[in-house]
Amino acid sequence: MRSQMRFGEFSRLPIRLHRFQVVADWAECEWFMRPADAWDAHLPEWLQQEHRTEQALQDALKIRELIFRGFPEVQSASLRMYRKTEGTAPELMMIGDVERETGGIRRVASLLMQAQLYGFRFSLTGGALEQIGSPAKLDARP
Repeated sequence: MRSQMRFGEFSRLPIRLHRFQVVADWAECEWFMRPADAWDAHLPEWLQQEHRTEQALQDALKIRELIFRGFPEVQSASLRMYRKTEGTAPELMMIGDVERETGGIRRVASLLMQAQLYGFRFSLTGGALEQIGSPAKLDARP
């Protein structure tokens, strides 16, 4: 998974997995949202936010795909994405309770709608992901 997620479309930084676990037919995965790419620094803030959001959605869908492709016995997964900020506790940005079996979602053109139909929950304001809850699940490991 790490080699598949090394580079994103909007960020050259690798994804940081926090935890990954498979138990029978269920998987759990937690990761940190990629930071903004340094090359985006000259862009307007709204466009930087849009790039970060698109990258986060693409990463979530890719992680879901990699889990179900790599572990044929897994039928459902609990996925969580956090944003790490300097000097504060990680913020919970996205939750996904996803199933292997989904019908026709790939034909949906909107990345945002695909993520919602697959079972991801998140909050957007002006195209930017916002924190959706406290990181109660995340332990103290880096």
